[in-house]
Amino acid sequence: MNDAPAPFGAPAETASPGEAGGFFETGRPRIGGLLHPIRFDGTQTAVLNAVADTLIPPDPAWPTASEVDLVTFVGRYVTPSGYRNKHFPFAEEDAFKAGLDRLGQSFVDGDVAARTEAISALEKAEDPLFEQLRALVYYGYYSRPVVTLAINRNLPAGRDYHGPPLPYGYLQTTEPWDEDLLTQAQENGSYLETDDVVRVDLSQLSWTK
Repeated sequence: MNDAPAPFGAPAETASPGEAGGFFETGRPRIGGLLHPIRFDGTQTAVLNAVADTLIPPDPAWPTASEVDLVTFVGRYVTPSGYRNKHFPFAEEDAFKAGLDRLGQSFVDGDVAARTEAISALEKAEDPLFEQLRALVYYGYYSRPVVTLAINRNLPAGRDYHGPPLPYGYLQTTEPWDEDLLTQAQENGSYLETDDVVRVDLSQLSWTK
């Protein structure tokens, strides 16, 4: 079990005795992710920026993905080494960095076609790194204020777009049920098995205007 305190900016771990690591988060993630993001070396940073420009190709009318500091955003939402994250996209530092190292400098030096082929290969192989990179790049890019302004400027339907409706978005509707909530539901309500549902006979009802 990891006896170290949870990273600053995150709730304490909740590992059960005898289990390795522990959950990095027990509730909703903090606004903005970790206060101190994990660090990437020079090559890993270059790979992240190259991935961003591959998934979101540069366009003169829009901010360039590699120039809106997505690396810091990614660092805030990748789980630090020694912890397990139960929140999408389930990116853990050691495995995530190893994936970036596999892509390496050859990915950074490749042209658009070569980079696209490398990303497509990850997707076809159902490599978890693909989903993690796609989610972090898309969420990071469209959370940037400069991109929100570009949406306002470039899209007729985006004139009044202002980003997430609440500080935590819609997390309150997607969090899993825990045992306490299930117990309360059993105490205050009832449950009918699907096989016990019967059709109500409405044939004897009369309708009036």
